[in-house]
Amino acid sequence: MDSMDSSHPHSHASHERQASIHLQPQTEAGEYDASADATAPQTIEIPADSGHGVTSGATTPGYGYHQSTTPSSPAPAKRSNESKPASDLVYPNCKRIRVDDSTPPASPANCPIPASTTPGPESSPSECVADRLSNRFKPSGSKPPYRSRSLPATLRKRRRNHESLQQHLPPVTLSTLRELDLSEIYRNPKLRHDVVFDAQLHFRPNLDGSRGRRKREQADIYWKLVLHECEMLFANVRNRQARVAGMAVKLPTLFKTMKDILSTLVPKSDREDVEAALDHIFLMQQLEHGVLDFKKLSEWLARVLKAHCAPMRDQWVEQMVARVAYGVDNGKISALVDGLKMVFGILEAMKLDVANHQIRTLRPHLVSTAVHFEQGYFEERIQSGRLDMREPRSWFQNALKADSDPYICFIRATTEMLAPSKYATYPATFTFDFERLDGIRDDIREATCLKLAVIFFRQLVLPSKRDIDAATIDRLRVEVLAILSEEEGPNRWHKGSNAVALHIAQTAHQFNGHAGLVDAKNVAFAEGWFQNQLRTDSRVYGHVEQEVIKDITALVLQAMKSWSSLSTSPIMQAADLTGSSVELAAIAQKISHIAFLHWRIFGKLYISA
Repeated sequence: MDSMDSSHPHSHASHERQASIHLQPQTEAGEYDASADATAPQTIEIPADSGHGVTSGATTPGYGYHQSTTPSSPAPAKRSNESKPASDLVYPNCKRIRVDDSTPPASPANCPIPASTTPGPESSPSECVADRLSNRFKPSGSKPPYRSRSLPATLRKRRRNHESLQQHLPPVTLSTLRELDLSEIYRNPKLRHDVVFDAQLHFRPNLDGSRGRRKREQADIYWKLVLHECEMLFANVRNRQARVAGMAVKLPTLFKTMKDILSTLVPKSDREDVEAALDHIFLMQQLEHGVLDFKKLSEWLARVLKAHCAPMRDQWVEQMVARVAYGVDNGKISALVDGLKMVFGILEAMKLDVANHQIRTLRPHLVSTAVHFEQGYFEERIQSGRLDMREPRSWFQNALKADSDPYICFIRATTEMLAPSKYATYPATFTFDFERLDGIRDDIREATCLKLAVIFFRQLVLPSKRDIDAATIDRLRVEVLAILSEEEGPNRWHKGSNAVALHIAQTAHQFNGHAGLVDAKNVAFAEGWFQNQLRTDSRVYGHVEQEVIKDITALVLQAMKSWSSLSTSPIMQAADLTGSSVELAAIAQKISHIAFLHWRIFGKLYISA
């Protein structure tokens, strides 16, 4: 493969001398982490190959969590009096006794069992609900289940086993939280690329679109089935019935998952207490014999969670305790299940908090190693045949002029491909920037249409022969954008063209010294002319767009000539490259950051062709 750019700052040598970065414990709005100590500083170990290429197993984010650019609230300081719970308060601190199934169960004083629960030979309404819910996971009627013929029999069996197992897992597990681990963040090329352009990038639960809707539906089904399982289990306990084999399927997994996640959020010194208190086998024995004290368990969980989560989560934790207590005191099993559901929400929030704190803290390191990391990543993809460089090289060669600087030609080609009238396809080497480039293309469209509106106004006021000051133009721009603020979507200029044309005609009418309203004939002319010129195939629009592209290119060239590395470029201070803007300087800044990083990664590959 052709050699990659070697002018980037090599970070792997210096990072060997700084193998770890000491951070303050995570204390901000909840999301997720692997270890957070309330009393001792957290140590984040930077993998030795964090600045190098990634393996083919690297993935892009978005499977379970979404990267948001909305600024998150700053991490509040951890309270000095928040320490791990006293050992004598750990629950349960009692000798474990395995109760024989033949022994009559103890009185279920602590189990929230409605008084109206009366088991019988016929299924209860709750059973019917569970049956209907379960039918979503199994074939109905006498028809055999559908078999995919696209997979071998062994793989089909594995897939069915996997799907069957997933039905018994809570919506939040160690597996779903895995992409928030520090090691996964380092291996995620898309995330590391996005961090360069957005200092406020952070994770949030991905509940958008059809995928998010399916996740919510599956979570609702799971908690309904947990409720049904609890109702059946408590009914058997209340009526001294023998335990039905396999009755409790989801609850053991629920307690085990809760223990596994919480163990990753507390220091090693506290993990033994967590393992003992949330031993799912022992908890299920207590539950099946009616001696599990849910109130005491929730209070112990509250002490542990408050000791290691952000103070802003305390209210959520207290609501969980209150919900569980209400369910126990009033025999409301649904309230008890709500409390369990809240525990998993709190655990997910804590994990998210830690991951977002790590991203913000490690951003300087991720930026300084971005070029070297992405060079290794794309080099591996080129060598494996997953990235074809013929089309990107052809794009660059078409823009290259014999007597021109390749760097300048690249900048011009990058800016010109963003012209809305051409709607050119982006080279595959820009794969991590497609969304950003689309946003910039929309900004150029906005700037072009706004300039077209100003030109139209200037033409209408020519008869007055008056000078137009900058304040008049600025006021007109603000008013036009205010009119369009009521419209949404990429076609808002076409949707609001008549309203904008009417406003421009009326403003020009008054500027020319006329009183009253502009006549209908001039209004019709303004609406027709302006709507036609907004078309991207219009000659006037094409001319104005070329002028805008030319001005932006000049600003980009001026900015990039003064940059020598990512460390000296304004990227470190550029926190928002995702918002829309009609100001040419802001548009040029966005293009400059993308083009600068792209050239550092692929420049020599383009030139070598």
